[in-house]
Amino acid sequence: MAPLPHIRPIRAGDSARVAAAFDGFSDRTRYLRFLGPKPRLSAAELRYFTDVDQRRHVALAAVDSDGAFVGIARYAMAPGDEETADVAVVVADDWQGRGVGTLLMRELVARAAANGIPRLTGTTLHDNPGARALLRRVGFRTSSIGGGLIELELELRRDAQAA
Repeated sequence: MAPLPHIRPIRAGDSARVAAAFDGFSDRTRYLRFLGPKPRLSAAELRYFTDVDQRRHVALAAVDSDGAFVGIARYAMAPGDEETADVAVVVADDWQGRGVGTLLMRELVARAAANGIPRLTGTTLHDNPGARALLRRVGFRTSSIGGGLIELELELRRDAQAA
């Protein structure tokens, strides 16, 4: 079995790698990540996914020994929101179930805490037990359920104060 990939921040020059990773995901993996059908990424989406400040919008890649992105995780705060960042993670089909998502999410949560982000939220489809398990494994708890979606959250400020 191949060793776990290493994790690094996504940079502005990574558009081709992000696009290649997306192109390699199955339709089902794309559907689960984007909460609906997603056949392609636009140029504007690629810019958004790679033009990050690594504080309010953090993006990380799991990189295999060949240099390919085999997983991507991010959090982003909406403009004007100082309390909550939304998280998303996707892992290439061949790498699912091997700890890549957990590795990415643990690093993402650590960076959010270091950047002073008070709360992380994640939305997943009800029929995505893998994502729910991943988020719960790193401390997220269900905050709402409805319309086929499950919202989970992780309070970082409270966790930091308790430590």
